[in-house]
Amino acid sequence: MNKSRGDNSSCLCPVWLKKIVEAFAFVSIFSAHLQLRREKVILSHVKGALNQLEKFGVRVGIEDIENLAVLCPKVVQFANDDMESKNHDDSIVIINVSTEERDKVEDNLGSGQKAISLSKIFNAMKKRERSFKTNLWEAVNLLMCKLQKRVMSLSVEDLLTYVKERRTDVRGNEVKRARRSQSSTSSSHSFQRRCSDKSQLLPLEMVEHLRKGIGSQGQMVHVEDISARKAVLVEIPDALLDNTKSALKSTGISKLYSHQAESIMASLAGKNVVVATMTSSGKSLCYNLPVLEALSHDLSSSALYMFPTKALAQDQLRALLAMTKAFDASIDIGVYDGDTTQKDRMWLRDNARLLITNPDMLHMSILPYHGQFSRILSNLRLIAFSLVTTEVYLIFLFIRFVVIDEAHAYKGAFGCHTALILRRLCRLCSHVYGSDPSFVFSTATSANPREHCMELANLSTLELIQNDGSPCAQKLFVLWNPTSCLRSVLNKSQTDMDDTRNAANKTSSPISEVSYLFAEMVQHGLRCIAFCRSRKLCELVLSYTREILEETAPHLVDSICVYRAGYVAEDRRRIERDFFGGKLCGVAATNALELGIDVGHIDVTLHLGFPGSIASLWQQAGRSGRRERPSLAVYVAFEGPLDQYFMKYPEKLFKSPIECCHIDAQNHKVLEQHLVCAALEHPLSLIYDEKYFGSGLSSGITTLKNRGYLSSDPSLDSSAKIFEYIGHEKMPSHTISIRAIESERYEVIDMQSNEVLEEIEESKAFFQVYEGAVYMHQGHTYLVKELNLSSKIALCQKADLKYFTKTRDYTDIHVSGGNNAYATKISKDQLTKTTAQALACTVTTTWFGFYRLWRGSGIIFDTVELYLPKYSYESQAVWIQVPQSVKAVVEQNFSFRSGLHAASHALLHVVPIYVRCNFSDLAPECPNPHDSRYFPERILLYDRHPGGTGVSKQVTDMKMN
Repeated sequence: MNKSRGDNSSCLCPVWLKKIVEAFAFVSIFSAHLQLRREKVILSHVKGALNQLEKFGVRVGIEDIENLAVLCPKVVQFANDDMESKNHDDSIVIINVSTEERDKVEDNLGSGQKAISLSKIFNAMKKRERSFKTNLWEAVNLLMCKLQKRVMSLSVEDLLTYVKERRTDVRGNEVKRARRSQSSTSSSHSFQRRCSDKSQLLPLEMVEHLRKGIGSQGQMVHVEDISARKAVLVEIPDALLDNTKSALKSTGISKLYSHQAESIMASLAGKNVVVATMTSSGKSLCYNLPVLEALSHDLSSSALYMFPTKALAQDQLRALLAMTKAFDASIDIGVYDGDTTQKDRMWLRDNARLLITNPDMLHMSILPYHGQFSRILSNLRLIAFSLVTTEVYLIFLFIRFVVIDEAHAYKGAFGCHTALILRRLCRLCSHVYGSDPSFVFSTATSANPREHCMELANLSTLELIQNDGSPCAQKLFVLWNPTSCLRSVLNKSQTDMDDTRNAANKTSSPISEVSYLFAEMVQHGLRCIAFCRSRKLCELVLSYTREILEETAPHLVDSICVYRAGYVAEDRRRIERDFFGGKLCGVAATNALELGIDVGHIDVTLHLGFPGSIASLWQQAGRSGRRERPSLAVYVAFEGPLDQYFMKYPEKLFKSPIECCHIDAQNHKVLEQHLVCAALEHPLSLIYDEKYFGSGLSSGITTLKNRGYLSSDPSLDSSAKIFEYIGHEKMPSHTISIRAIESERYEVIDMQSNEVLEEIEESKAFFQVYEGAVYMHQGHTYLVKELNLSSKIALCQKADLKYFTKTRDYTDIHVSGGNNAYATKISKDQLTKTTAQALACTVTTTWFGFYRLWRGSGIIFDTVELYLPKYSYESQAVWIQVPQSVKAVVEQNFSFRSGLHAASHALLHVVPIYVRCNFSDLAPECPNPHDSRYFPERILLYDRHPGGTGVSKQVTDMKMN
């Protein structure tokens, strides 16, 4: 449709099509001009501009713009008044008013309107251009196929008639779908038997209640009965100090569990210890007791606790304050984290003897400024690494213990960074403060606790304590498969199936099923956590559950909420308090509640889909049944292959060993980052520091010296040289994110209250917020009205919407190096392993539109174009090239590109069985089905975190059955 340079006759487009294109170009530019002047597009002004352009040979008339409005209503529309024009946010609206009304509109021009930036206007022009081209080409192409004519044979009348008829058919179909959706909703009440009974039930009674009620369609495919276990109690060791024994008895503890006594005595003997027992087995006492005994015996000593989350730090602080009251000695305890005020920080540096912090603060604030904490570091007797969030400055000098709770949380990239932070800590303790601390780890779920913790802290010896002496109440673990319900429906007669198919599709979806289960638990007096794999799933489950409770138990609607990452700190602390205090009966949560935060007794855990590892599933299920009370866990399966595999073979879930924890402390990229930090804290030495940083120290120092980060005295021998930091960054630790947490975030703001609802990482923002998106917060729906890319702010307005939105996007993966994933020759012995390679890659995501879908049915009723910036980052990928012979066989019956996509998803679901990771750690390569570009013939997974997490490298070692 483009004119060739200097020769208009070479264009094969009909005249009417050229005029439509020219009409669009005029309207787009003219409306942009008026937007800059904060004026509206009035029909009389358009006619006046066209009359002026006619003098210069432009032959576009108002009838051409009217035709454009018929063909592309999402681009141009006509309105009869100013109020009507406000209902069309995305299109150019031409207002047709009388002369008198025009004067009123012009009097109001610019009043109350904000100036629009050039970038926003250009973005809107690009969006409209893409929409215009897509809609026009789709209409022309469909008409040519229908009439079997070429474009030169078509007339504008043919196209206008066809578009009008097609639009009428679409509207008729939407009405029919709406009626079917209403019918589906009403019939779902009979299909899904909602329970109106509100009697209190015990967890074990609930299983039979579900089997007869909402599970009567056969969803309950397996019930695993996990027997109770009696406690193994021992006397309090005589070797403990008298005030320690008195403190225990004053808190109601007359005996210890066997593993507690064993761990306490080993720690007091100076051994490195790891306690690997079940959830809720009293592991906190294993490190709290020796710490408090040491601090009460030696009044100059200090201790350091480190937890992975702020919530765990606050939880442990409450427990410690309660326990220290029983000791005679005065022990100042405090949390040193990002929420600690400057005044409190100064007091803690001067007075605290037990400091609680997290790896982030240790990395960014304590180690670089360790001189400010010389009092604590020089008196440090005990470091407790319970993954708590506080400052470790004061604890280095006479460190006797380092306690690391929830040690299984240190894996992947986070584990690699933490391992090197601990090496930096121990190096300072030894070189600067002359201390050599012992370590105490605790972990609930890990197959290799000893090996993992030794690698984490660079230890040569470690005593494993895993004979659990704590009691455990009976737990029933239910496998719930919604697809069994759907198969039951499809086995009915044809007449019955026609009446119930739509209801089954809605009520048998995993999200709906877990929502019904959630409502049942709360309704019958059971405290419940519903674990979901993503933030959006949490919000959907809460929304659906509230809808159910509105009908069955309206007084309980506000007794449930969402607990997940992204919420501001004040909201999360409030939810924790309300849940612990009993104000809330249940929460839909991500793995943010997987760790051992005390939220009081929980009766039931629900699990929407496999969480990524068997270890995580048991960790989540362990949140229920504390206080020695029977409990229930329900695993609701998705349709994916791994979920369905466990539904079909329950023994593979309940009898398989828990996965191992892996960290790579010798990762060259991460090692070099921490060597820079270590050099700032204390000069590096090849002789004295290899035992902390391993064999990669020498090459790392050479690389950093060549890049201008380190310098040394050239007159000294290489073995005697020390290397000092001379880099440009004043504080290099501030440039390293140890959790792959993005610094760039988008704020979501409620336009009415001006409240910040959430902060979303830049890489995830465009999946959730864009103009026209339906955003969810605590089960409420909001419509995103504006997205400011420069200030990174999304403005939204609460709205009662019956639909949701889903982005249309694709991601390109460019692998750096390695043209072939296969070795030159493959022996028969190699066939038991993959021949994949893990290589660096560039990941680029493009968003080109979104769908509007009806809630419940999921039917797409509108497609909208988007123009957003691409998001790109460097990462790692694992891939296998598919041979041409395989491609030839597949293409005989199937789409090869679709097969690659399906195979990548299948591999993604299998990886967590062999490698400790979450689904969110990896993503498959997903080709855009509408993209005609060359697509590599490969099966590929990539790390979703910038820089890579090392998971893809582990995939290359997977055994293939």
